[in-house]
Amino acid sequence: MNAAEELLRAGDDGDAAIRVHGEARRLTMTRGELRRGVRQAAAAFANLGVYEEQRVLVALPDGPEAVCAVLGAMWNGSVPVVLSTFLASDGYAAFLEESRARAVVTTEAVARALGGATLVLTVHADGSGTFRDALAREPASAEPFPTHADDPALWLYSSGTTGRPKGIVHLHRGVCGVVATYGAQVLGTRRDDVAYATSKLFFAYGLGASVLFPLAAGATTVLAPDPFVPARTWRILAEEGPSLFFSVPSAYRALLEHAPPDARALLAGVRRLVSAGEGLPEALFSAWKERFGLEIQDGLGATETLHIFLSARPGACRPGTVGRPVPGYEVEVVDERGVPVAGGEPGCLRVRGDSVAAGYWQRRDATARAFGGGWFTTGDRAVQEPDGAFRILGRSDDMLKVSGQWVSPLDVEAVVLGVAGVRDCGVVGAAGDGGLTEVVACVVTDGEAADLCARIDVECGARLPRHQRPKRIVVVETLPRTPTGKLQRFALRGLVQRG
Repeated sequence: MNAAEELLRAGDDGDAAIRVHGEARRLTMTRGELRRGVRQAAAAFANLGVYEEQRVLVALPDGPEAVCAVLGAMWNGSVPVVLSTFLASDGYAAFLEESRARAVVTTEAVARALGGATLVLTVHADGSGTFRDALAREPASAEPFPTHADDPALWLYSSGTTGRPKGIVHLHRGVCGVVATYGAQVLGTRRDDVAYATSKLFFAYGLGASVLFPLAAGATTVLAPDPFVPARTWRILAEEGPSLFFSVPSAYRALLEHAPPDARALLAGVRRLVSAGEGLPEALFSAWKERFGLEIQDGLGATETLHIFLSARPGACRPGTVGRPVPGYEVEVVDERGVPVAGGEPGCLRVRGDSVAAGYWQRRDATARAFGGGWFTTGDRAVQEPDGAFRILGRSDDMLKVSGQWVSPLDVEAVVLGVAGVRDCGVVGAAGDGGLTEVVACVVTDGEAADLCARIDVECGARLPRHQRPKRIVVVETLPRTPTGKLQRFALRGLVQRG
């Protein structure tokens, strides 16, 4: 089982596989051209001395070169290590050293920063460069390396929100697994689909949305190399007409706030709006449904599971929950001993399925803590509702103990975000009078700050138990977030404590 070969089976050679929609670059790559490019990349890696199970570092903006490099390495039996393009140029050397990559495919700026440390192939903004030259020298004759299902297929890196990023080793089995489960059975990806994601390919979420699912179904993917900007994304939605749209809550909020007058018409062809990466606030879900008549299909995944394993279903999206298990996955809520708790009781979330990673590279202790018996313990606190849907209470490290009772920051944020004038909210715990932990709500306003704190107090008093109500409300200009939009609570705690 070579996952790259499986991804390229569907569709005719003349079908559009990739459409690049950038500010400075537009092109269409057919499925035949993609197949040829992947096989040429595999042959080029082999002729450069990159063999099975050796790593190939890939740090490129979204585009056909990135897809060919990743799938070409997999076709060759080597292992692409897909890195963020948001790092400073001098930040890649540490990943090169840790991964022991035999080759690198990247931009000129990163290549200069790496110096002559290893074999580097470059890609310019227009697609030219030594990577293209290497492919052009090869006939499209390379056959896929006969990988085993449990051979490593690719590495992704964790976001680093809790420390140094960890290299996550995914198997060929897992790549095919997410296609057969979430891609086929939840999205129902079809050959006539056009997929577009605001998340980039180096994120597990973006890789599945923009490469794995559409390519495996013979569909078309739209790749945008430029950073997310609401106006740009609305323009792509208008001009490309995707049927599958993937984004994160912070981007959905920005799109709502900057929606053009004809936005409802621009979304008419979208049959799935998918959200992941962080919790989808109930107020945001409701605002999108009211404004555009469309449900956002929330889901929960992890880089360690490659994609979404809990998902709402079309027509049955319930705000505040992330839905039921994706077919092919077992999901449980357990106590500290790993024993399943009764329905309705909070506990730690764990998942088991083919796409669960083999572990963390050179992180024996971290692997032992997170993986065991085929299970991955996600670090989320959750509760399973009577209808089988799961509700996420927050990260285990983010839960607050106030007056001897647990407080979920997400529950408090959901209430605060429903108050008129609140554009964003993050809840953390901080030491109050006497050193006891108190709930602090940090809010970003939409410019209507008058009596906002009083209105928040009234709403929280009406909807939350006393121990969950914020003791302090702090108005801030912005909340610290990762490039994927995840709230960095540790940074927010530091801001509150310094204040």
